[in-house]
Amino acid sequence: MTERYSRSCRGLVGLYGLGFILLSCAGCSRQTGEIFPALDKPVVWPGPPEQGRVRFVGIISTEASLRRKISWVQGLGELILGREEIGVLWGPSAVALGPQDKLYIADGPGRVVHMFSLANRKYEQFSSLGTDKTLLMPVALTIVGERLYVVDSVLHEVGIFDSKGSFCGSFGSEQLIRPSGIAYCPRHDRLYVSDTAGHVIYVFDKSGEFIETMGSRGVEPGQFNFPTHLWVDRDCKLYVSDTLNYRVQIFSPEENSWETFGGHGDRPGYFAHPAGIATDSFGHIYVTDRQFENIQIFDRQGKVLLAIGHEGGGVGEFWLPAGIFVDDRDRIYVADSFNKRVQVFELLEVSEDED
Repeated sequence: MTERYSRSCRGLVGLYGLGFILLSCAGCSRQTGEIFPALDKPVVWPGPPEQGRVRFVGIISTEASLRRKISWVQGLGELILGREEIGVLWGPSAVALGPQDKLYIADGPGRVVHMFSLANRKYEQFSSLGTDKTLLMPVALTIVGERLYVVDSVLHEVGIFDSKGSFCGSFGSEQLIRPSGIAYCPRHDRLYVSDTAGHVIYVFDKSGEFIETMGSRGVEPGQFNFPTHLWVDRDCKLYVSDTLNYRVQIFSPEENSWETFGGHGDRPGYFAHPAGIATDSFGHIYVTDRQFENIQIFDRQGKVLLAIGHEGGGVGEFWLPAGIFVDDRDRIYVADSFNKRVQVFELLEVSEDED
């Protein structure tokens, strides 16, 4: 009798304890905060006393960066069972923001593509290329409608995925040697893929059908020396990081012509290792430099306007920055590779007189 009573009491205590936890957690459904909370002291470039033109917004580095809403049931489960975080960036090299504010990040060292949904705060990752194959070194990506195109430099092909990360097919293995960049022109249905080892740019349509090859190795306009990152602006102009020619090249399909700017040097307006490239709604050109550890911003004519950052791990500091993406709201996403994160900035309002 005494033993049964003791066991019964222990059971009741356990139930009461669990009930207390449940009651305590009943009000625990919570939003853990804004994804990018405002800083007490904004960080802007250029610094005071000049008027700021670019402001730091925040960082994405793990699934926890989403500051997701946690229900009391989830909170209780994680309290009891613990929770393993799988959304950790290992070495992001490219980033793109798609429909419904889905942020896609190519992570070569992690051999995956990360998807951070900024709208509903969900995280997913994917790497499968069918039943017996996975991504080995995803280094670049672009969004075409509801599909994501991912460049794998080791598999030397481009994989196509739907918005949920399901594999739809691949192409390019017959042409590509060491691809590293990709961009799409919707007006002409042209998908550009830079081949760093081949010193050319291959052109496909969005179905993966090969169209033509652009360029050859050299120093003349339209020739390349290890081209890497690509970008297409709203006018379907193609921007190329012509990395070891230390310059940017711009192709205008309407005129079938090339422009260039930049050169090898250690002063603003020059390059040491140009990488990611993008443009904003004003036509400003953003170029990351993996040796300067910064972002340089140029006007449409290639005149340098502003430099952001230097080597380090703090806010606005970089360690081998790679791809860069500017969204329709002029938010700037930078793959800060060796710092294992994506830094987010935004362009502050610019008047027409100042542009």
